[in-house]
Amino acid sequence: MDSKDSKRSFIILMSLIILILITFIVVGFILFSLREKEIVVEEENGANITLNYSSNNSGLTIENASKKEDKVAIQDLKDGEYFDFSVDVLLDNASKVEYEISIVKSTSNSTISDDDIKIYLEKEKDGTYTKVFGPDKYVALKKKSEFGSKKGSMPLLSVKKTNSNVDNYRLKIWLSDKASVSSGTYSVDVEVNGIAK
Repeated sequence: MDSKDSKRSFIILMSLIILILITFIVVGFILFSLREKEIVVEEENGANITLNYSSNNSGLTIENASKKEDKVAIQDLKDGEYFDFSVDVLLDNASKVEYEISIVKSTSNSTISDDDIKIYLEKEKDGTYTKVFGPDKYVALKKKSEFGSKKGSMPLLSVKKTNSNVDNYRLKIWLSDKASVSSGTYSVDVEVNGIAK
């Protein structure tokens, strides 16, 4: 009897320990996935390039998009129709750094053709955002870029820096007024890759 009771106690004890471990792993995974996003894209040769954004998403998704003329869409600042982000460059031992901003289309979340979409990027200077790219359609890279932007992504801007500072950007995407569809969804993620010299 004592042997059976001790075996049963051992099995119960082991089951409780395994259950507690699984609970810790699940809670840890949830806390890890909910933490605030900050992505260090590349650190090399004494320089650090960091992509910062305030939302939970690393890009922009437009849903139920309707056709817009370029001049209207460029001025539009409705919530969900633009994505603000910054690139923080910190030079240490390197004398300069070059970085490239690119976007990657989410094929699973996009129902609009690349030819029907317009992409536009602005950079902030002295409190005012001005055009640095577009408006243009999505054109995917055929091979990896010299900065490290992957095949299938679309580079928007290359920047050379000789001092440490932060650049602020605003990405806008809209359905072209000449599109072959009248509505749809389009989603991209923003990426930054760089080379320190």
